[in-house]
Amino acid sequence: MKVTTTHSGNTAVAAVNGRVDSANAKDLDQELTDIIDQGASRLVVDCSELSYISSAGLRALLVAIKKTNAAGGGVAMCRVPPHIREVLEVSGFTRLTKVFDTPGEAEASF
Repeated sequence: MKVTTTHSGNTAVAAVNGRVDSANAKDLDQELTDIIDQGASRLVVDCSELSYISSAGLRALLVAIKKTNAAGGGVAMCRVPPHIREVLEVSGFTRLTKVFDTPGEAEASF
C-alpha cells in the first residue's frame, strides 16, 4: 500500500494504491492522521488504484472521518472501483461519506 498526497489549502487529496489489510491498515491510519494533523480538515480519498480494503482499512477511514468532522470538514471519496464501492455500501460507509466520480467533484462537495 502506498499513499500519495497533494494539498490545496485545507483540502488534501490522498491517493491510495494497492491493498489495505490488517498488515498495513495502521500505516494508512497513520498517513491519514498525519495529513489531518498538518491542517487538512477536508480530505478526499482517491481510490482509483485501491485493489482491496479490509475491515481494518475501513476502521482507518472511520477514524479519519471522525477527525475531519470534528475539525469542521469531512472525508469524500472518489474513483471508487465497483468492488470497493460494494464494500462501502454493505458496511454503511456511504452514509458517513459521499462517493464521487472525480477528485474535483469530491473537492467541490465541501
